[in-house]
Order: sequence, then structure tokens, then C-alpha cells
Amino acid sequence: MFRYLYQYRFYLLLASLVLIPVIAIDTSTRSPSQYTFFDKAILGITSPFQAIMTATLNFGVEGYHDYIYLWDTQKENSKLLLKNQELYNLVIQLKETQAENLRLRNLLEFKESFEMKGVVARVIAQDVSPEFRAIRINRGEDDGLKANMAVVTDQGVVGRILRTTSGTADVVTILDLLSVVDSIVKRSRVRGIVEGLTDNLCQLKFALRTDDVEPGDLLISSGLGGVFPKGVPVGRVSDVKKLTYGVSQTVIVDPSVNFEKLEEVFVITESLSIPLHMSTKIQKQTAELPTLARSQP
Repeated sequence: MFRYLYQYRFYLLLASLVLIPVIAIDTSTRSPSQYTFFDKAILGITSPFQAIMTATLNFGVEGYHDYIYLWDTQKENSKLLLKNQELYNLVIQLKETQAENLRLRNLLEFKESFEMKGVVARVIAQDVSPEFRAIRINRGEDDGLKANMAVVTDQGVVGRILRTTSGTADVVTILDLLSVVDSIVKRSRVRGIVEGLTDNLCQLKFALRTDDVEPGDLLISSGLGGVFPKGVPVGRVSDVKKLTYGVSQTVIVDPSVNFEKLEEVFVITESLSIPLHMSTKIQKQTAELPTLARSQP
């Protein structure tokens, strides 16, 4: 008998796989009170297999759903990250525009307070030479700019134009060693000439040793010489050294303008006269100033 079972094992197994589910389905349609002994035996045999198959199918379905969900979530996250970057860039642009508008509004208010005629220009380059301190702006002869015109901001004096092209102009700043600005100590009315000293400092020359000058004093343009209007801030005294001999004193000045963050300037275009000694000095500067090469971002 066992030999026949072994010989026909394939067919018996196939019949079991077909009959057992059919019987199980038939059994499941009846209430437990109607189960026969044979039904109970079939359920006992098939229940573990059904539990395994059900768990396997549930696991596969849940895994598929999780995979689809995670894939959709990943795509959604990518879209959100891209949108977030776009919004971040927009916020940066809006803040930059707001800051630029504020600077231009301050320049306009400064222009109106001094009743000046002029042109607003953007700084597009700086001098790379340590011997000269100059900037280049994006306005030139086509905008009515000429050599020797004064350049200022709402913070104070920047310098004067040395030379122009049709679309640009080179400006020597008050940090340059050859720059001169006739100035007054606002508190004590002491007069002197502000000249460039180092990369970030100036000095007040021709102040007598007995003159009343103290650290913290504000220097303003005197209006003499016909270049800068009277009362424009030039710098603030940072150090005073009075020697026991000689007739003058050493006065170090911090410029009112932050040249490292200078972006926009105002060029005074009204015709102003320049004394002969200043005109000669400016001509010398024009011949010696090298080409500007370092562009700002």
C-alpha cells in the first residue's frame, strides 16, 4: 500500500491541494455547530497553511503599499525642497532690493538736504594697487560727468572724479595719499586739510599744536575750494598726538564712509571752481593713477 502511495505521491499531493481548499471553503460557509469530524480535521490541517499564506499576502500587500507611499513621499519631498530653495532665493533677492532701495532713499534725502544736482552711480570696480585708492563707477561722459566733480554718499565725502569715459568714471577717494579735502572740526571750528594716510585712515594736516582738537570730534567739509558743499561729513578724529615741540599736531581721522561696503555714490554735477593748487594736484593724480582692474561682485 505504501508502495502505491509513494508511486502516486504526485497525484495524491495535487488532489490534496485541490480538495483541501475546496473543503475548507465549503466548511467556512457553514457555522461551527454544523462541522463534522472530517470538517474539523480538514480545518486543523489547513489552518496553519492558511495563516502562513494570509500573513505572507498581507506582508506583501503592506510592503507594496509602504513602497508606493515612500516613493510618493520622496518625490513630494524633492518638490518641496526645490520650492523651498526657490522661496529662499526670492527672499534673499527681496532683502537685497530692500537694502538697495534704502541706500538710494538715503542718497536722495542727502541730495535734497544740500540742494545738490547730480547723478547716482554704482561702484563697479576698485583699484588693486596699494599706492592708490580709487574706485570706478558705471556713469561717465554720457551722463554729464566730468573730471574734478565731487563724489559723496549720505555717509559723507567719497572723493572726486579723475577721468571719464563715455560710460564710466574713475574716482580717487579720500583714502588716497594724493587726496585733499579742506575740512573743519565741527565742535571747535578748527580748519585743516584731510589727506589719505593708509588703507583705512586719513590725517588732518596743518592743525596747530594749540588748536582744540580731541578724539571723537567730527570733521566736515569747509566748502572752500569749490569742490565739496559745506557741511558734508569727512571723518571722525580717532587719535591726537601733540608733541612738546613744533607748531603742528598729528591728528588721525577715521573716514565717515565705509569704503569696504561702498555700493552706490552720488556725483555732484553742478559746475564748481577749483583752486589752482588743487587743479595741479589733480592733473598729477590723473597721470599717475593705474588702471582699475578688480571688479566687485
